[in-house]
Amino acid sequence: MLRTWLEKRTISRRSALLGGSAAVAAAVTATGGPAQAQITTGVGHIGGHTGGHPGALGTRIRPTPSLDALEAPAAPGAAPTFKATASAGTLPTPPVFKVTSGKSARLGMRPQTAMVGNRQAKNLRTYDNVSARDYVMGPTLEFGQTGSFGVQLINELPLNPDQAKPHIVNIPSQFNTTNLHTHGLHVSPEGNGDNVYVEVLPKGTAASYANGRTSFVGEFQNVYNLKNHTPGTFWYHPHRHGSVAIQVASGAAGALIVRGGPGTVDAVPGIAGIKEQVLLIQQVVLDQNGELPTFDTLWNAPDNAAAWTVNGTIGRTLALRPGEVQRWRIVNTGFQAETKFALFDATGAPLPVTLIAMDGVNLSPKAATVQGVYLPPGGRADILVQAPDKPTKLKAQVGQYVVQENFTPKSGMTAGFEINGVWQEAPFAGDATTLFTVDVTGEKVAMSLPTDPLPRPSVPDIDSNSTPDGYRTVVFDVNSFDAPPKTPSNGLPSYNPGATPKAFKFQVNGELFCPGRVMFEPKLGTVDQYVVSSPGLHVFHIHVNPFLVTEVDGQPLSTPMWRDTMLAGPNGYKALTKYTAYTGTFPIHCHILDHEDVGMMTNVSVVGGTGRVGPLAEHTGH
Repeated sequence: MLRTWLEKRTISRRSALLGGSAAVAAAVTATGGPAQAQITTGVGHIGGHTGGHPGALGTRIRPTPSLDALEAPAAPGAAPTFKATASAGTLPTPPVFKVTSGKSARLGMRPQTAMVGNRQAKNLRTYDNVSARDYVMGPTLEFGQTGSFGVQLINELPLNPDQAKPHIVNIPSQFNTTNLHTHGLHVSPEGNGDNVYVEVLPKGTAASYANGRTSFVGEFQNVYNLKNHTPGTFWYHPHRHGSVAIQVASGAAGALIVRGGPGTVDAVPGIAGIKEQVLLIQQVVLDQNGELPTFDTLWNAPDNAAAWTVNGTIGRTLALRPGEVQRWRIVNTGFQAETKFALFDATGAPLPVTLIAMDGVNLSPKAATVQGVYLPPGGRADILVQAPDKPTKLKAQVGQYVVQENFTPKSGMTAGFEINGVWQEAPFAGDATTLFTVDVTGEKVAMSLPTDPLPRPSVPDIDSNSTPDGYRTVVFDVNSFDAPPKTPSNGLPSYNPGATPKAFKFQVNGELFCPGRVMFEPKLGTVDQYVVSSPGLHVFHIHVNPFLVTEVDGQPLSTPMWRDTMLAGPNGYKALTKYTAYTGTFPIHCHILDHEDVGMMTNVSVVGGTGRVGPLAEHTGH
C-alpha cells in the first residue's frame, strides 16, 4: 500500500502529520526505497550538541588570500587554487527590476557559466539578471510600500535526473526544483504570496509530476500584496525544502528593496537622493571542476570550500569622491557563515560608518556610529559611508567574527548590539578577506550625514515592556546515532537516517521537519516571546513576522533591535513578536541552509479567532 502511495508522489501535509516522517522512512525501508534500515545503540547525545558535525557554522569558508598572493600549486586530487590578483574594472552593480503595483517582473532561473571571484564556475543554478550575465548576482527587485507586486518565476534549469524517484523529506534531492522566498517581507505566506511550500519544476518536466495546486511545471506567478510596508533592504532566494542550500550556494540570491515615501527613513535629509550601492556578499561553493552538482558536494567534501565574493567578484574598485556620502545596502547571502563587514583606511584603522537599519528595519530615533556590521547568514545592514576629505584608498573586508571552541561559541555573540549603553564590537575571528578597494579620488564634495531623528519604522506596536500572550521555546540541536561497533558503512551520507556507522539528526525541539507538523499555533493579533538557544551555534529565521530582540547572550539590550535572522548559542536570546495582518502557515528554521534541508525546520500556523484558516498545503512527496 505504501509503495502505491509513494508512486503517486503527492501526499497531503495533514496525512504526513498523522504518519510522521519516521514512520514514512521506516515504511520506505520496508518497501526497498532509498531510506535503509537503521541499526543504532541509541542517541549519541540527547539534550546536548554533537560536536564535529558536518556543516557547523562557517566551517566551509576559505579566506581569500591577499590580493598580491599566489597560492602554491595544488597537490594531486586537492581542491584547485587560484591567484587572488585584483580584477580590472569597477565593482559591478546588480541590474534593477523595478516593479510597479499591478505589474509583474519576470525572474528566470537558469544554468550560468561565469567567473566567481577568481574561480571559473559552470552550470551554477542562478537567477538571470539579463543585462550583466558575466556576473553571478541576482537582479535587485524594487517594490513600493503599498500595492500588488508580481514576480513571475521561470524555471529554466535542466530536468531533474531523479524526478521519477520519490522525494523523501529531509533527504535532499531533485536539485533543479525551486520556488521563491522573499526574506523579511511582511506579506501573506499563503496562495501566491510568500508560500515556500510551492514547488516549481523545470520547464519540460512531464505534467504528471505537478498537481497544479502546490507544484507546477516551468513557472509560477507570485503576487506580493504590501500595505504600508516598512521601507528597507530585504532579499529573495529559493526555499524549496531539499534544494535550498545547493541553489543559494550557487549564488541564487538577490536584493529586494522596498522604497519609502514621505515620513519614512528614505525621506530623511542626508539619506534621500544619495547614491546607493547594493553589496551581495556571497559564499559560492565549487568542486574541482568548478561546479556544484549535488548536495553531497556541500555536505561531506571539505575541500570544496567557499570563498567570499561580492556581486560575483573579488578585488574590484568602487569610487567615492572626498567627502561623499553613499548608502550601502549589504546582504549576507551566504548559505553557511556569519560575516563582519568593515572598512579600513591606509593605516589599517577602521573607518567609522553610520548604521541606519538592520534586517530592513531602520533604527529609531537615532542611527549608530559603528566600526563594523555583523551579519548572520541572511542578515542585512544599511550603512552610510562618508569618504575621508582627502584622496586615499580604503579596504572593504569581510570575515567571521564568532570565536568557537569545540563548536561552541566563546565570543562575538553580542557584536552589533548595544548593552549597558555601549555598542558591542568584535574583531575578525581569523583571517579577513579584502572584497574590494574604495578609491577616494576627485574633487571634494560638501555632503553631511543626517542630523534629523530617524522616524519610527512601520512595525508592530510592541516594545520591550510588552506583556506576551504566549511563550515559545526553540532549541536547535544536532544528535548523532551510532551503529554497534564494527558495523560496516553502507555508503549513505550522514544526514540520511539510515546511514551507518553514524547518522546525524538536525532538529528543532527534538524533532525533524515534517511538512504537516505544526509546532506553534498562535492567534492573529497576539504577542509571543521567543526564547531561542542551541548547545552549539545555529541561526534562527522566522518568515513573515519580524521580532524585537530584547536580550542577547543572557544580557538585556539597552536599545532593543528589530530583526528577522539571529545567531543562537548556548545562552540564547529573547525576542518579542506580534502576529499582524496575516493568518497562515510558514516555517521557522536554521538559516545554515544545509541544516534546514536535512530537517532543522518546523511550522508555525497563525490562526484567526476560530482556529486554523484553510487546509495545510499539500507537499510533493515524503
